Amino acid sequence: MKAKLLIPLFVLVTISVVFTIAINRQDPKVEPFSTEVGIPETNLDVLTITDEAGRTFEIAIKDIPIFKAYLDAQDDAEIELERTQYEMINSSSEGYVLILKYGCGNKQCSTLLIKARDSEVFSVPLSTGIFQDFKISPGQDELLVRYGYNEGGVVVRHILIAIDLQKMKVIPFESTELAEEYMYTPTWPIVDYQWMDDEKFSIETSDLTSSDFDTVKDWYASGDLKTKRVEILLSKTERLDAYEVIEE
Repeated sequence: MKAKLLIPLFVLVTISVVFTIAINRQDPKVEPFSTEVGIPETNLDVLTITDEAGRTFEIAIKDIPIFKAYLDAQDDAEIELERTQYEMINSSSEGYVLILKYGCGNKQCSTLLIKARDSEVFSVPLSTGIFQDFKISPGQDELLVRYGYNEGGVVVRHILIAIDLQKMKVIPFESTELAEEYMYTPTWPIVDYQWMDDEKFSIETSDLTSSDFDTVKDWYASGDLKTKRVEILLSKTERLDAYEVIEE
């Protein structure tokens, strides 16, 4: 639907410049990592999943309790199932792994990480946000997932969630301070992130002393996005059944 609001030309130019700078530095954009593929069937008993090689798999919805409860609460479960999307993940895990995206609104979706192996289905609740992308650890047993949170179309902040693909558990950060800034609360833009080994990764983030809206907006609008590297160590022992922000 075409917008009917008239926006002054200088505002359009300003917004265009801001987004051009942000897009050129950030990889990826706020848009999802890959082409979103809707669930191809509307049978309310199963999810039919097709991977990149064209192979088809079926998962009984009753084996994904959180997703089933969501569908049961909808006025039109069939429409909601049609709107559901997924991202396939290649890993060393037996069976297949995917991120299920459902309940989407304004690009934000609730997400579940699902692993199906033979007749077993495992799932772990992740965040609600704008799914960005993921990276698998060198040993292919750990996963990092990035989410974006858009503020007014000019500021995007991120979080990263680590998952143990073998145990299907969320891995907290060793540092509670870094977890608060980069895992639980969308505070800073995360321009890039890379695994260093199976227990540690680094991020490239904005080099700012304040995370208030105007400061981050000015950083995006600047011609030189100054960044810094932060190394984050994952907990060696602690594992969580789900991603959940604990309210203090």
